[in-house]
Amino acid sequence: MDLSVLTCPKFLGLLNEFYSQRPAPPRIEAVLVAPEQMPQPQRRLLVHDRDMTSTLEEHHGEPVALRVLERRVDDDIYARHIVLHTAQTHRPVEYGALRVHLPLVDEPVRTALLQARQPLGAILKAHGGAYRGCPGAFFRILSNDLINDSLQLGRSQWLYGRCNCLADREGRSIAEVIEILPPEDESQRSDWSSC
Repeated sequence: MDLSVLTCPKFLGLLNEFYSQRPAPPRIEAVLVAPEQMPQPQRRLLVHDRDMTSTLEEHHGEPVALRVLERRVDDDIYARHIVLHTAQTHRPVEYGALRVHLPLVDEPVRTALLQARQPLGAILKAHGGAYRGCPGAFFRILSNDLINDSLQLGRSQWLYGRCNCLADREGRSIAEVIEILPPEDESQRSDWSSC
């Protein structure tokens, strides 16, 4: 049975950090789902504790690049609202948001994050950051206009995603991440080259 997404406050908090600043905040319509309720390949791409950047690169057969929609640094928290896309074909492969606790990451990771040129997974991999993913909830979300524009979707549709925490060796949560995948069906997308 699906549960209201209100039971996943990190999900609402991360997206609402960015949505609430807009003149007309987009509506979030989403429900939690059990992993086995997700279709493939979304289940394979979301239900694991590995790095999402590498998972997407392997699935799409090319490196993944970052497009930052918005970012903010408040005290010891760095947050960004993003789209990941394939580096060569510019196909959007993930929409999301993240919040990183800066005092818990090493200086090279902090510097790379603030430069906003690479996905978090690529930064942690490049700087030897030992962490593990701790997916806390899986959901389906009805794409709003902002998600549609970001993922180059021609219409609103149900997409799948997850709330994920990244923990360091001591088990401290260094980051919370929301990862939403576009549909695999190319006919449901707009022109990818305009990314």
